[in-house]
Amino acid sequence: MASLKDHCAVVAVVVAICFVVLAAALPSHASTAVDEPAKYKPSRAPAPSPASASSYVPPPVQPVIVVQGVIYCKSCKLRGYNSGMDASPLPNATASLVCYGDAESKYRVLNQTSTATDTNGYFIVMVYDVGMFDCRSCRLYLRSSPTALCAAPFIPSNPKLGLTLVRDRAATAPRGARGIFHPKTALMYAPGTGGKCPPY
Repeated sequence: MASLKDHCAVVAVVVAICFVVLAAALPSHASTAVDEPAKYKPSRAPAPSPASASSYVPPPVQPVIVVQGVIYCKSCKLRGYNSGMDASPLPNATASLVCYGDAESKYRVLNQTSTATDTNGYFIVMVYDVGMFDCRSCRLYLRSSPTALCAAPFIPSNPKLGLTLVRDRAATAPRGARGIFHPKTALMYAPGTGGKCPPY
């Protein structure tokens, strides 16, 4: 009967033979070591060159003349009533700016409607045809009232007469503005012959 020592020797030989067979069967480039994952390298967009960054030119600002003013309702105690003037701001009224050209402008006439007045009676006219604007030949007229209860022209009393303009040198002009102008006095409507004021 074979001893335990002989059996162990046989097992060792068999294991050695199996190892040699497996080694021969594996491809030559196989490796039991695990490869390290490739390191991630984030790609970055190229930075703009100083030349392209400085080549941006902002669009030109269109020149403009700003004409502003206030329209009141005389003798009516509405919201914002001014006791010194005995008048209240009239919202949603409009004015007209009319400028008469000279021979150079072929005697053209500029006629622009203002924005509707806000709750403070304030309106504005933006004149982009600056060649037509001359404060000596431009006038502001009452154009429309939002209510028949305060629609009688008061200043000026004749709707065919306009108010002359003066330059507002204290106001800060927006970018591109050639100047800010306003009439010498506020424009005013008044109640008609019935004397009844608007309810607001």
